[in-house]
Formats: sequence, structure tokens, C-alpha cells
Amino acid sequence: MRGGVLAVLLWCQMMWLHALAQTTAPQGALAQMPVKELVVFKDGHAYVIHEGDMPTDERGNVVLDYLPAPILGTFWAYCASPQAKLQAVVAGQRRVSLKHTALSIREILEANVGAKVVLTEISGTRYTGVIVDVPACSPEELEAISPPNTGDKLPLKGNILLLKTDEGTRAMNLDRVLDVTFLGDYATATTDAEFRNLLTLHLNWGNRQPQKRAQVGMMYVQKGVRWIPQYRLVLDGKGNAKMFLQASVINELTDFRNATVDLVIGVPSFAYKDTRDPIGLQQTFAQLSQYFRTDAGRTLSNALMAQAPRAVGGALYEEEGTPPPPAPDLGPEVAGTGASEDLFVFTVKNVSLRKGERMTLPVSEYTLKYKDVYTLYVPPFGSTPPAPSPSEPRTAEVQSALAAPKVIHRVRLTNTTEHPFTTAPILLFSGETVLAQDTITYTPRGGTTDIAIGTAVNIPVKQTDKELKRTAKATTISGVDYTLVEMEGTLTITNYSEKAVDLEVTRQVVGEVDSTTPEAEVSKRTVAGRPVIIDGSGYPTSALNPLSQIVWKISLAPGKSVELKCRWKYYTR
Repeated sequence: MRGGVLAVLLWCQMMWLHALAQTTAPQGALAQMPVKELVVFKDGHAYVIHEGDMPTDERGNVVLDYLPAPILGTFWAYCASPQAKLQAVVAGQRRVSLKHTALSIREILEANVGAKVVLTEISGTRYTGVIVDVPACSPEELEAISPPNTGDKLPLKGNILLLKTDEGTRAMNLDRVLDVTFLGDYATATTDAEFRNLLTLHLNWGNRQPQKRAQVGMMYVQKGVRWIPQYRLVLDGKGNAKMFLQASVINELTDFRNATVDLVIGVPSFAYKDTRDPIGLQQTFAQLSQYFRTDAGRTLSNALMAQAPRAVGGALYEEEGTPPPPAPDLGPEVAGTGASEDLFVFTVKNVSLRKGERMTLPVSEYTLKYKDVYTLYVPPFGSTPPAPSPSEPRTAEVQSALAAPKVIHRVRLTNTTEHPFTTAPILLFSGETVLAQDTITYTPRGGTTDIAIGTAVNIPVKQTDKELKRTAKATTISGVDYTLVEMEGTLTITNYSEKAVDLEVTRQVVGEVDSTTPEAEVSKRTVAGRPVIIDGSGYPTSALNPLSQIVWKISLAPGKSVELKCRWKYYTR
């Protein structure tokens, strides 16, 4: 009777091993296709190209244990072997057979079926015999007794050990086995089955015998690799500068070794960036770090609307009547609808980076000319002084000084390089001394950009505005009477530094400019269709009042002062 039971168990074990070999992918057939090239964008998307000479399984197909999660419509696979043609790509969950070191009593016993051992139970009883089996239900057996369409199964392991002793075959509870002594050779590795998401490239070899290896590849766009540009600008004090560009590369996608990495200035439009491709199987995109957020800000964006050339001091508005952009932060932004740029690429060879690692690498360096400029921007409604702190009361004089317009020392660069400057942090040096850090904005080839060094404390500014005349009922629109107010403003600027400075002063006022002294460049933008708005300073904007801009460009000798005057008028109710 015992012999019959043993024969049945051995037969079941053989059938299970045979079924496992037929339905699982052997470990040797699984491989990761190496990354050949990456095109990395600043917003965190990467165009990834895998290619390699890969092993094939018994059917001539390439089975990969790496499954990408591309955005919809960007996954493409190919076969470069002339003997084969790519027929289909299948992503799915399959059982795989994996060999690993035995780490428990159960696993060491499973790895040594047929070995002679001495087993000691918790009670201290010892048994000498040959390991016959550690029984388990095969996947086919479980699938046969399971409801239809419930999917593939993994083997169901029991808790029984069959040990053949001199008295017969003993069924032992594995939980009671305390230790094992091998009376001969033994193995330390076992094989288990588990589910893996696999990518299978089905190859059609025609009438030929499938080769053991095939040259295949795949390409896709996925979020997970990002580069952050950083500039360093070294000034020599004589109008010459060296600019260095380095890239911080953040990899949260996949390992790559000796790959070619293309760092792109510019962000293309990915219409389905928030929709995963079905080939990825994942229900959601992988959770990435804060470096890949797209709602954090505008500074490192390549969107043209966020990077249009700005006037000195941020004086020019992007649209009529809209306020200047807020202070930027370091978050990325994908180019919006209607915003596009030409793409410029820096290529770096032989880059190796594992998933989760970060690296900085030098990209390029330039020799440029620069010019010192001093800029002053006076907004139309003045600056709002900071609120007094209860613990540190400020006098009215201190608050007024803090709110007064200030001259900013900048260096003006002309982009004579082959690439545009991209939006990035920039660190300024005078020789080996750090001067400041600023943000350089997108600057096309041939364009100019200003980098702020800091407030020119030796060039103070005094602003005086006064009302000259007020004419009631100067005009009537739709039954509403408007009063005409005439204003005069004066900016007094003194140069206490030891050298002459080139000043660019931009002042904006609401209304029509009548005159400027000295003569200045005057332009205006109509604030059309806006309701009348009067802020705390009493300045209104309405369809009657344009937004006027006055620009003076002067040279101021050391120890000298200049008065910049303007007269303007506006309507109010």
C-alpha cells in the first residue's frame, strides 16, 4: 500500500516538474535589453532606445523581464536581424522559474530530494532516511479545480515531508523539523516559480531554424529621467566672461550603462503624456519624486510664453494690462498649447547611471563678452512697503526707504554661441569670488540677457510725485463724468561710486505722457475693456487710460546727480 502511494506521489511530482518547465519561462531566457540611447527633456520625459543581441527561447522569441510604462502611442519595437521579422509584441503576466539560494529548512529539503539525511524533530527524536518529496499541488491541478477564467496559478505547497526510512516512508510535519544533517553531498540552491510581468517579442523566422540569439530593440517615451541645467559665469572685470554649463541628471526610470545621452533644450508637446500605453500593464504611472512634478512653477520651463525676452527690470508686460510674472521657483513646466521651441541638443557619450542615482556632468563652455549695466524700474502704482513686525516696529521712514525703487547692477550677455541659453540657475563669479546667483532666462542665438548681481547701494534714488491740476467733468462717457488729473514725477539719482555708470531707467505710468526731461523713449499699451480699478495710491486704470512706459538711457559720471522728470495725465471718477 505504501509503495503504491509513493509511486503515485513520485508520478505527480514528475508531472508537476514537466508542467512547470512547459508553462514557465526559464531563468536563462530572461534578459534586460540594454539602453543604447536616451533623449532627455527638462520636464522629466525621456525618449529611450533599447537595443541588443538577445537570447531567444525554444520558440525563437525574445522574452524580457523589463516592462516599460510608456505614454500612449510612443512604444515601438523592431527586429534588426535579417533572418527574422517581428510579428508581435505581447505584454503579460507569466510564471517564471527562478533559481535562488535556499534560506529555510523547507527550501533546503526541497533542493535535496534524493539525499540521505538525519532529521531531528523538536521533541528530540531523530530519523535517518532519504528525502522522497516535499509534496505540492501543481499549477495545472489548481487550474483544473478552479472556476473558469481565474487566471494562472502558482504551485500550492503543503507542510509535509516524505522521508523513506528502514521502517518505511514516513510523512513528517515540516514545522516539527528542528535541524537536518546531510550524510553526503547536498545542494544549496532551489528553484521556485513566481509571476512576472514579461515582454515577449514574437519573431517570425520563416522556414528557417530559429537562431539562439536575435538583434532586437524597442523605443518609447516615458517619464522618469530629467536633466536640470546649471550655469556658472566667471567675469574678468574687463568685459570678458567664461560661461560653463553642467547638467544634473536624475534617473528614476531604469539602469543604463555606456549610453549616449542627448540633453535637449526645449520641450516638445506630448499630447497623451497623462495616458499610459496598454503595453505597460500598470494601472497607474510609477510614483516619481518631486523633481518630476509639473505643477511647481515656471523657472525651468522652456515654454516661450514664459521665456519671452523681457525688458529691463521686468517692465514690459506679456499682454496688455497684465501684471509682470511672479517671482519664479525651481519647478518644471511642460510647454503649453501654442507654445513651442526649436529643439537644441547636447550629446554626451558613455554615460552610466543606475535607477535612483543622480549625477552632474560638464556639458559645454563658452567665451562671451559682457557689459555692466545699471537698471531702475519704477512700477505704475509704486511698491508696497513690508508690514511692520510686532517684535520689531519700523518707523515710517524705514518703511519708505525699503519700498523705494532701487538701482540694480546687472551684466548683459550677448549670446554668440551655437545654442540658445536655456532657463536655469546661474552662479556669478568675479575671478574666484562669488558675486551672486540669479536665473538666466531662455535667450536665442544672437539675443541678449541680463543677469542681476545685486542692488547698487552707491546709487540711491529719490522719487517725488505730485498732482499739478485736477479738472472736473473733463469728459463724459455713457452718462458718467470723469475728472482729468495732471501729474508730475521726478526721479533723482546720484552716483556715489568711483566710476561712470550706464543707466537704463524704466518708468510706467497710467495715462497719457505729456513730456519728459531729458527726452526719453515713450510707448503705451491700451488697457482696453477693463473696469476702473483704483488702488491705495489712487491711480486708476480704465478704457480711458493707456499704460505708458518711459525709458531713459543715460551715462552718469561719478559724484554726479541727474533728475528725470515726466508729466502725465489720467482720468478718474
